[in-house]
Amino acid sequence: MSWRLRSLFLRAQNAVEENQFDVADRVYSDILDADGNAMEALLHRAHLRLRMQKLNEALADIERFTQARPESGVGHMLMGEILIEKKDLIRAHQSLQTACRLEKDNGRAYYQLGRVCMELGRKHEAADYFEQALFFERDYAMAQWMAGGST
Repeated sequence: MSWRLRSLFLRAQNAVEENQFDVADRVYSDILDADGNAMEALLHRAHLRLRMQKLNEALADIERFTQARPESGVGHMLMGEILIEKKDLIRAHQSLQTACRLEKDNGRAYYQLGRVCMELGRKHEAADYFEQALFFERDYAMAQWMAGGST
């Protein structure tokens, strides 16, 4: 990524930190217009769009990202989180399983997989995934549990 694009990327991150999501979305889009292969910007825009509840746009971004980077556990985890929000639980389960297979120490992915299993009525499987989440990222899993399970 060029210096100019890196500068834009930092601007987008600052906008996110200041809760200026529309600004950040435009800046990430500018980066992608300038360099269609800026996968880091695409991943961040997908996450931002999830936070903004622009679920169809977030899903389009993350599908493009995971096609380009199928080895990215983070990409599959984010896809699972988007699919949870869209109530597409079977696909979310598949995506989160892929995330956990690719990143065996990603507590957030295990936590989200536990959430999906609970929604699917697979309580014993969910308990196993929650235990894994606590093992790898105790603070994250506990904070999510205390917040009522929101992403």
